[in-house]
Amino acid sequence: MLTGVFLALFGVGVLLHSLSILLFWTPGYILVHVMELKLVEEPELERRFGAAYAEYRDRVPMFFPRLWRKSESSGAG
Repeated sequence: MLTGVFLALFGVGVLLHSLSILLFWTPGYILVHVMELKLVEEPELERRFGAAYAEYRDRVPMFFPRLWRKSESSGAG
């Protein structure tokens, strides 16, 4: 959901030919929300759901989906 907001804000900057939106407001908005997610939401979810959330957080990317799967084992064979 936030990725869509980030892209929409960037798009508004492009449509309005606004360098201030593109260079200051969009990155600032992204920075504030990433900090809020890391400092407020993630600790709350981990407190609420424990190890299940920690495992989920490690498997699922925060904003952009992975185009390939993480390998479960790092050794061959």
